[in-house]
Amino acid sequence: MRSWLREESEQIRQTSALIGDLAGLGFAPITTSPTRDSEVRRDHTLAIIERLASWSPSALDFPIKIFSSGPIFERGRWAESLDVEVLEDEALPSAALIFDLLSELISERSQLTRSDNLVFVVGHLGLLRDLLGQCGLSAAAAAAVETAFAHGYWARGEQMISGADAALLPLFRPSPVEFAEAALADSARRYPQLRWEAWQSELPRQLQPVPSLSWDLSLTGSWPYYSGPVFALYARGQGDALLKGGRFSVHYQDRDWHGVGFTISLPQWFERR
Repeated sequence: MRSWLREESEQIRQTSALIGDLAGLGFAPITTSPTRDSEVRRDHTLAIIERLASWSPSALDFPIKIFSSGPIFERGRWAESLDVEVLEDEALPSAALIFDLLSELISERSQLTRSDNLVFVVGHLGLLRDLLGQCGLSAAAAAAVETAFAHGYWARGEQMISGADAALLPLFRPSPVEFAEAALADSARRYPQLRWEAWQSELPRQLQPVPSLSWDLSLTGSWPYYSGPVFALYARGQGDALLKGGRFSVHYQDRDWHGVGFTISLPQWFERR
């Protein structure tokens, strides 16, 4: 029991330090209820937007840099987490801002013993949907591919696009980010409607101190509100992601809310190996 108490105390200490880092970078805390209307909180984003929507529009000073902490209920259990968001009023927020923030937080507070254990995986729902359109799929078939990817059925999704132009197929396969950039540039010359320059600006060039950046369009995020780049950070040897997030758009109470952010799984983030 003493060992468990020491581990819990250490996680609280490190969480406090992480919150201090965010506050120092201009992020403000917001509280959200873990339960409402007989439902448990399964993510922070919708709870944050619900809280913001309760305020007068004139009281909202965009961009809003905000975070919320507390447990979320997933896969049949509660897990301590910390959610970090940047919300914009009209324009879509830049993913580069979040990538820069992640670089700083990983460098300062992850407590992982070896940085070369880290793998950052990035996908892009906007590009995925554009590519599925270029494959000649109907809207229903494209949605079926996206659903298959979202549930981890990569082989099923790949089978659905097997008849597409061979030049497009490599873009759907996991690869290093630099390979994806080259493949995208080549495909954009053949399909200028792919908006290569727009997608290029949303790919991370580096994420210090993460040595491995991977591209995987089957990464679609866990929630239907994601609309652009999505990403997850893993440590080799740990099954669950240390953090995951992306850019989102939510229509709530007759208003569109745009943001980009991520949720840190605190037990994985602070695990010592």
